[in-house]
Amino acid sequence: MNNLYGTALMNCALECSLRRMNRRCRKNFGCFECNECKYFVKRYVDASPNDVDLFMVEAEMRAGSIKATSGNHHIVFIFLILFFLFVAFIDYSATLKRQGRQWFFQQWMKPVPGVLQQQAKSSLSMDEMIRRTLMLVAIDMLRGVDVDSNGDVSCIDAAVLFYKYFPDKSKVCIEWNYNPSKGFNHMFNCVLIDGVWRAIEPQAGFNNQSWWMKDVWGDQYDSSLNKDVTSRWGVLAK
Repeated sequence: MNNLYGTALMNCALECSLRRMNRRCRKNFGCFECNECKYFVKRYVDASPNDVDLFMVEAEMRAGSIKATSGNHHIVFIFLILFFLFVAFIDYSATLKRQGRQWFFQQWMKPVPGVLQQQAKSSLSMDEMIRRTLMLVAIDMLRGVDVDSNGDVSCIDAAVLFYKYFPDKSKVCIEWNYNPSKGFNHMFNCVLIDGVWRAIEPQAGFNNQSWWMKDVWGDQYDSSLNKDVTSRWGVLAK
């Protein structure tokens, strides 16, 4: 028996054994139906029943080792599939987030700041100017714009950015409120509406309810402690 013939015969025996182990074949080895199967070794060898049985014992032992090893491979394969699905999900989520920001910018950031300045007094209401300015601030905050270069994006940056983007500088200022009894130390903005200066939280761009300081901060905010710091911080609104 040459090597090629022996290898082919063992491959048939292994396939036969694996099929029965995995219940893909439910026949007893050597039954009548086996004569029609291409993996039945008796079709290819003229040997005694004892020799065939011994050959199949060896094949079944090898098949058992293959199955045990392949089982571990299946576990590893399943783990890899789950890992790549997880990575794909994270990437998909990040893509959605990026697309969401792009949509957000397209929907709310029009017109661009320069055009917003030109339209301020002619076509935009005060509410519209506030809303669009808040959106511009929100985008810069997401980008990590640090106007005072202190390494921290905070209420200072938001207040300066709001002052920068608000179209009518005669109707906006930068305010500071320090109230140690409430643990409150915050910078924000005020805008002149119908002759009254009203305090606005410049970080309220993603707040769908209210941008007024009193609504956002409640009892922590005491308007009597407001101080105008525009002259100090407005110079950073470049």
